[in-house]
Amino acid sequence: MTKLMGIVNVTPDSFSDGGNAFATEDALAAIEKLIADGADIIDIGAESTRPDATPLSQEEEWERLDGLFLLLPKFAGKVVFSLDTRHAKTAKKAVSYGMPIINDVSGFSDPEMVKAVRNSSCKLVVMHSLSVPADKSIVLPENVDVVAEVLAWGRERIAALEAAGIARERIIFDPGIGFGKTAPQSLALVNGIERFAELGVPLLVGHSRKSFLAGIAPDRDEATLAVSGYLALKKVDILRVHDVAAHRALVIPTET
Repeated sequence: MTKLMGIVNVTPDSFSDGGNAFATEDALAAIEKLIADGADIIDIGAESTRPDATPLSQEEEWERLDGLFLLLPKFAGKVVFSLDTRHAKTAKKAVSYGMPIINDVSGFSDPEMVKAVRNSSCKLVVMHSLSVPADKSIVLPENVDVVAEVLAWGRERIAALEAAGIARERIIFDPGIGFGKTAPQSLALVNGIERFAELGVPLLVGHSRKSFLAGIAPDRDEATLAVSGYLALKKVDILRVHDVAAHRALVIPTET
């Protein structure tokens, strides 16, 4: 069954909900709402990766997360947490708190990130990207088979992680919708999503409210739901979405 990953951005500048959960009390309220809405996983991030976002240092990122992390045990047994970070020191601290999932938009390309998580049991979300934050001027060539390109990258990254001591069973793959891809290329990834089963690892797709959806429907939430329905039919393992309640009600009913 497809799982729903809700999003809590502890940032002032994320593209969809920047500032809504920047304060710790607001982040806690957002977590409680996502749990009530039916989230299986909640992905917490403190650094925006939208186009033109300002990169954070590790110290700035942890300053945003520190107080919140101390309060996460109150939700034990209610939801699984994930941390969205590309900073090795932050990942290492998160692992020491028992964070179950580390979600790296740079695909664990930094050897220090690999070292930070190697001796833990946490799952790793390995995402394909060409630049972080996303840069609309840096995209894959128009004439490539984008699915084949991202698949080849995924095979190489998984092999490299296994060689570094990361068991394949810990890896989740994210094709990186919108990161280094044009709108047609992002749509091609959605249409070709079944091909990623070749990687032999669970698949996560983060398409919610992204700009490529403008060609599907004028309202991005409606377009997100339409794409989510398709991805659920294709048995994608995890969908990273903003509106968990709508997805739980209309796309992915609670398992009985």
